Amino acid sequence: MAPKPLAVILLLPFLLLSSTMAFKITAILKPFSEFATFSNYLNQTKLVHEINHRQTITILVVDNSKMSAISSLPEESLKHVMEVHVILDYYDIRKISHIPSKSFLLTTLFQTTGVATKRMGFLNVTRKADESVVFGSAVLGAPHTSTLIKNVMTMPYNISVLQVSEPIIPPGIDGAPPMAPISNPSEMIDPSAEAPEVAEAPIESPEEDVVDAPADAPEKNTDALADSPEADESTSDASEEQSSSYKKVFDASASTSLRIRLSIGAILRLVISIVFL
Repeated sequence: MAPKPLAVILLLPFLLLSSTMAFKITAILKPFSEFATFSNYLNQTKLVHEINHRQTITILVVDNSKMSAISSLPEESLKHVMEVHVILDYYDIRKISHIPSKSFLLTTLFQTTGVATKRMGFLNVTRKADESVVFGSAVLGAPHTSTLIKNVMTMPYNISVLQVSEPIIPPGIDGAPPMAPISNPSEMIDPSAEAPEVAEAPIESPEEDVVDAPADAPEKNTDALADSPEADESTSDASEEQSSSYKKVFDASASTSLRIRLSIGAILRLVISIVFL
């Protein structure tokens, strides 16, 4: 029994190092002033801690000018709406474009709370004929009008930050404004796309779809999405330069982090084998 205290002492530095490698969503968003309101709401609703302790996650961020749509929501409803913008898997533009199904479901942080009903905890993602991508609540009849604009930051395969054109508000959340009627039937998702078997396609997708997805989507994909009506062209170009330089830091960090984790794993196995000899 004597070696056990020694094992704890040897393992402690590696455990502490591992805990310091978690990302911090507010630090990631800090250089992007256009998402300051979104970041503030993450703090206000106390979701920062929950997000930071997830190993794989995607955040759908919204520009400050569009956040007024949810600013008057009660605190609890605001929290649930913000949870809907946190996807429990890694997605960037390239990965989304390689998913075989044109319409599929994604699980959000709201689903883990146990209070989401009628598929409020899921997002429906649809690729249109013009290659644009739109998000909406998976609740039947919900509008799908939040357009994917660009990658903001990616750190494969831990965290991805994507910008969408407007907040996604699941109809039926207590205190949420009523769903506006859809004047153009094409904006309503085809009922067949709501079927669970279609929605589950990304969950069943081959492993290589995830492994082969690069940190950044090709420039032509990003530019095409940035040219959507919701994105101002001049602002997008400036933001792209800032995002590109910022992503290099995090991509380098991700590579270093992976090497560190592999080294730590090898050392831990060596220590454990010595302790139990």
